[in-house]
Amino acid sequence: MASDQMNSFRTAVAEIKIVSIAASQPHSAETLSQALKEQGIKNASVDLANLSAIGFTDAGITAISDLAKSFRPSLSIQSQMASNATLGKFIAGEIISHWKGRVATSLGTVDFDLLCKAVKDWFAAQNTVRRHVVPCTLFPLPTNSFSIGPVTFCHVEVFPSEEFGVPHAEFWPTAGKPGGFKFEQFLDFAASRHAPWMALIDVFGRPPDESARAADLAADVALAAIQIVSPGDDMRQLARATGRAAPLWRIDISQTSSGELSTDSKNQMPALARPPDFIAKHLASAAPAFQSMGRRLEGYLTAASPLPELNAAWCNAAYWYHEALAEALDTVAVAKLEIAMEVLFRAESMSRSKRRLLESFDAIFGLGPSDYLDVAKTVSVEQIVVAITTARSRILHGTWPTLHNDLPSQPGRLTISYRDVEMLTRMLLLNFSLQLDAYQSDGQTDDTTEALMGWIKAERLKKAQATSLTTP
Repeated sequence: MASDQMNSFRTAVAEIKIVSIAASQPHSAETLSQALKEQGIKNASVDLANLSAIGFTDAGITAISDLAKSFRPSLSIQSQMASNATLGKFIAGEIISHWKGRVATSLGTVDFDLLCKAVKDWFAAQNTVRRHVVPCTLFPLPTNSFSIGPVTFCHVEVFPSEEFGVPHAEFWPTAGKPGGFKFEQFLDFAASRHAPWMALIDVFGRPPDESARAADLAADVALAAIQIVSPGDDMRQLARATGRAAPLWRIDISQTSSGELSTDSKNQMPALARPPDFIAKHLASAAPAFQSMGRRLEGYLTAASPLPELNAAWCNAAYWYHEALAEALDTVAVAKLEIAMEVLFRAESMSRSKRRLLESFDAIFGLGPSDYLDVAKTVSVEQIVVAITTARSRILHGTWPTLHNDLPSQPGRLTISYRDVEMLTRMLLLNFSLQLDAYQSDGQTDDTTEALMGWIKAERLKKAQATSLTTP
């Protein structure tokens, strides 16, 4: 027990407040909230029998938040299992149940041990695996099921309903809607969102709301992994039905000033022109990349990665990459792609972002700032890095309009395109994950970007030297 924990515990108990709500009856939801606000009470529960409310002052809420943080250190399993708000709500209930009416100064070690046991038991109660089903818009036709770490994608036609206690005959009845009693509404929802692919995601050790949120994010990162190995504008619409998903059918009607009416319809289903057998072969060939990126995702869900900071950096960057591809405006998409690179290398600032990108070209590709990226020797590494970081800065700081068809440019400087930045981000994400596997296999334990980049460069130089010694 730390002294600051005890101080927060005593403060929370001291700031319990019980107020009468008997005046100005009956209360509506609005008038009750206003009455509690005037009394300076928050997170209150109402006792209708005694016409009273019990909760905490602002100082008490702050103390409870501090207590919750102390029970879930950064990057620990507890920090992954529940948010501060969820654990804080439980702690608040425990404090009211056991220490309401106690004088704060009378609290001792025995009392705090009782709270610690309650928190420990609460975490232990979450030690179960919850399997989530997240409908996704993926490929238009069925193909083989495949996995990315803890996420398995299967088409609804091969959905393993028996694993959820629904016999196949009930899930696919000869008459009536599919899904049976448990899944009929779910399949209606998936169909309405054009999401025939199901992401099956096992989440361990979280309360229901936190578990569902983790499953959603895991689906997003897994979709990003598919987009990383399957580039193309026709893959930008991959999405989960429970998140941000663009309409897959678009109908446009316009009329000219002369009265000419124009109508146009467009099917925006992802991978519409990719045959199922082509998709299946491509996914099979991408298995090593999926395994690598799946390890990153597994580490995120279980909080069991031996390199949690680097692992979390990749998952966060992959999420930003997926978000960027969903953007209709190139200005916003490029800004998010640059954020993905900043997050990947934990840049912290624009100047450090530029430096980290230059370091990544040097470490991963063996290219210095003045080296060229194209055969014609028109674009150098430094030019493209400066163009990317400048574009992001100008867009987010308002010196270039967001609602614009073109990306930021300056006289005499390189103008980048969305495809340039997307390709670079994709290459860095894939290489980062593969190199992190090798770094970990080599027994490296320094969980910093600087250490990883240094190791990658040293290994590359070592291999180059070995090659030069064996080549006549």
